[in-house]
Amino acid sequence: MLKNWKRNTVYISVMQLSLLIVNFFLITIISREYGAETYGEYASSKSLSVLIGTATVLSLALVSTKYLAQKNENSKYLFSNSYFLITRNFLIALLILFPITYLFQRDISMTALFLVGFVFNEMIHVALAFFQAKGDFVTSSKQILLRTIIYGIGAWIIVFQGFSIITLIVYQVFMLVLFFIVANSSIPKSEIVLETKSGKLVRNDLQKSGKKMVLTTFSSALISELDIVLLGLFYSGSILGVLAWSRRILEIIFQLLAASLDILFPELSKAKGKTEVSSIRSKLIVVFYASFLIPITYFMFKDLGNTLFVSLLGDEFNLVSEYTYQLLFCIPLMVWSRINIIFSRALNFEINLTKTIIFGAVLSYCIYFAMHSISSNPAVLSIILSQIAIAALTTFSFKRSYV
Repeated sequence: MLKNWKRNTVYISVMQLSLLIVNFFLITIISREYGAETYGEYASSKSLSVLIGTATVLSLALVSTKYLAQKNENSKYLFSNSYFLITRNFLIALLILFPITYLFQRDISMTALFLVGFVFNEMIHVALAFFQAKGDFVTSSKQILLRTIIYGIGAWIIVFQGFSIITLIVYQVFMLVLFFIVANSSIPKSEIVLETKSGKLVRNDLQKSGKKMVLTTFSSALISELDIVLLGLFYSGSILGVLAWSRRILEIIFQLLAASLDILFPELSKAKGKTEVSSIRSKLIVVFYASFLIPITYFMFKDLGNTLFVSLLGDEFNLVSEYTYQLLFCIPLMVWSRINIIFSRALNFEINLTKTIIFGAVLSYCIYFAMHSISSNPAVLSIILSQIAIAALTTFSFKRSYV
């Protein structure tokens, strides 16, 4: 389907596996050393920053990938103007950060630092778009893999030396700044032209495309982060940490699966005709069904999982395994929602899909509120029902748009 699919998939899978291991390692040591309550605040603040950051950066990494894949004649002006737009929007976002964190009852220091990290991460991916647009996911995967390893080692040292959680987040931001410099430096200098009159035209084009592209990116972020943000509204203390831990494990595993799907975006952007699009989509049904193997496998070993989690995290997290095996059945739903988002983004159905997912987010809040009031197991049921609703709504939106 794609050139070098196997080679790209191998490198992406290795990179995502390293992210999976390091993120699992990180949330484990944070939870064990700082406690469930601190981890709950850490997770909730990070999820809120992702939603703010997604709206801030206008998905310019994806816009850049599409721009470069189409071999636009002004592509050399893309990088400096993308960085300018992201930085400008970030400064605007800082002005509304305090009221948002107050509304969602989150720690402003953590949320602000996470937002800075998110902004630099987006600029990293703008730089790496140079390679990805050419079908080269190997270079980008190598850089992210190296960053992940260094970050994991540094985080381990910081936590076990007894530094604060804020110090750990500052280190994370520092690593993202450093690897932005690395990623930008890896682009051939002949491919970067600084601001000119033509650059202003590119900036306007990027901003226009970004406003449209960010709709589906924000939709994807809602699917990934909304649960933890809503959990932070309805729960607090150690139970929030336990629930957030289980939901984050679900997200880590989901991202491992979803990463290879992102390879589809440049190809779908060039797809011509419904036959080609339908052929690609039909092949992805296999991925949907195969993803059921993950929750089924974990269910078979959930007792062992409980022993492992308690051993790693302590008795405070004794319910993690029970929550995790139930939440893992959301993976197929999340995979299918991601497929719908990728197709809608590439085929320019962003507006319809975003309206649908925003409606789904409001519906999710209603589900959480209702389950919290009437259910004996409100959090787990809220997450599962929310993901069912979003998967159904995104499917409906795509089918209605692609007629």
